[in-house]
This record gives sequence, structure tokens and C-alpha cells, in this order.
Amino acid sequence: MRRERGERREGNVERATTRGLTDGARFFATTRSFDALQPHKVYFPESYAYDVKSTVVVPGRYRVKLPEGYDANRAQPYPTVICVNGEAGFGPRDGKVSLTSSVCKTKGYKENELIVVECSFNTPTWLNDSSTMNHESYLLKVMLPHFRAAHNAGKMFLLGFGTGGYGALSLLMRRPNAFEAVVAADVPILGGYKAIERPWEVKDLERPSYWGSWNEAFPRDDDWTPYDVTQIVRDAWVREQLNADGARIALVPGKKTVAELGDFIRSLEERGVAHDVVAGFEDDDIDRQGAWVDAALDWLAPKLA
Repeated sequence: MRRERGERREGNVERATTRGLTDGARFFATTRSFDALQPHKVYFPESYAYDVKSTVVVPGRYRVKLPEGYDANRAQPYPTVICVNGEAGFGPRDGKVSLTSSVCKTKGYKENELIVVECSFNTPTWLNDSSTMNHESYLLKVMLPHFRAAHNAGKMFLLGFGTGGYGALSLLMRRPNAFEAVVAADVPILGGYKAIERPWEVKDLERPSYWGSWNEAFPRDDDWTPYDVTQIVRDAWVREQLNADGARIALVPGKKTVAELGDFIRSLEERGVAHDVVAGFEDDDIDRQGAWVDAALDWLAPKLA
């Protein structure tokens, strides 16, 4: 059972705005700030897929797929899976389907009555903020509060692949009170666990690679440091949170990252961090579709209730 994580109080009176909320809901209830961007207060009586667009220049947008028979007033909020693509945009092109479509084809989508939220950014994303990016802050301060204000959403789970998977993994590790768990597929750890010797640096990426977008997202070494999972996992508080309720991390090694993820998985084991490995896709070029999505939803299933 997950332990209670410090409910906010004023004197001896619990704040009414956060009473009875889950950790994730409480986090967003206390950070809800839209500036000029107002939530779409629209009631959707039927399952409906749509894009949410803003009238201001933004680094991304999102779209939502509601379960069949969605009830905005249901007493039990719907579990929510937040999908993060590694590539820019939603998909579908070059014969590919969107990650939303892939998730909605799984048996886990219907059986667990999921809300699926898919993020789309204007560049390949690592879900970071830096001197060139504001993807993390936009997700946390605009996208998700905007989404939660308009939907009956409960616990939030992260699902991503490639650089988006890395961003999702890093986000859970850095903000374990806001999200329940993550499935990260084909995640680049950048050269394996070299950070056991020293932090990864810009100079290490000297040749073209699958992860060329790293240079754009992290133009300075100091931009990378707060998001380096090989460093974050060394923090005792992070490890305590990640072990609070069984494994909250599932890693899916793919063709591009077998060696890198293998090193990182061994480091998790050495540091006693609860995690699971979803095997069987080591020879696959993981993208928005494929059997790995079914396996990811199967892993999440017991946690969605």
C-alpha cells in the first residue's frame, strides 16, 4: 500500500482544495495556472478523439481519447495513460499509426476504461527544459492542468518510447508524487552507465547517432544534469519513493538500446531500485506500434484499478 505523502495543512486545518485527492491530482490542483489559456469546458457524452489547440504560440499540443460510455460525473475517476512520442508530432505518417491508436487497440484499453492522452511537440522531445526547450514546464503547467480541469481523470501513468520514453522515465523519477508508474521502451541512456565514472557531456556525442536530437535539447552540459537518470537514481529520497509501492518502472529494451539499458538495469539492481524488464523486443525497431504496446498495457493493468 502506498504511504501517504504529506498532505498540505494550514495550522491544523487541511486545505479544502486538496482534501481527498490522490497525490497526482493534488499536485496539479496546487499548480493549476493557465494565464490567458482557459480550459475547454466541454462535456463529451460519447467516446471521442480530438485535438486540443491553443490560440497562442506553444511548443506542443495534446489529444485525448475517452473510453466508451465516458461519464464526466462518475464517482471513480478514470485512470489516465499519458503517451509521449520520441519523434515530433503525433504520427501517423509513413504507414505508421499514432501511439493513441496503438494503445486503443489493446484489450487493456477497454478492460480498464482508460483515458489516453497523447502529447505532441514541435521537435523530438526529451520532456526537458533548457536554454532551447520548455517541454517539461509546458506539460506540467499548461497541458496537464488544462486536461485535468476538463476531464474526470484519476491516477496518471506514463508511456513512451525513444527519447520520449527517456523523458517519461526521468519525469517519474524527478516527480514521483505526481505520477504512478512508467513504461519506457527503447530508452537511450547515452553510452550506457558511463556516468558511474563521470556525468555524460556534450563532447561524448561526437558522431551521428539515433539520438542526435540530444544536442538540440541539451546544448550545454548544465542543461543535461537535472535530467540524467543515472545521477537521479543515486538520490536516497528518489529511491525511497520508487520503492514505496512495488515496481513503478518498467523498461522495454529495443534494438537501439539493448546495451545501454542493460547497463542501467544493472545499476538499478545494484542500488536496490524496484523495476521490471519487459523482455522479448530486443531485436525490434520500436516505434508507435507493435506488440510492445500490448505488453506495456499488460504490465500496467494491475496498477490501473
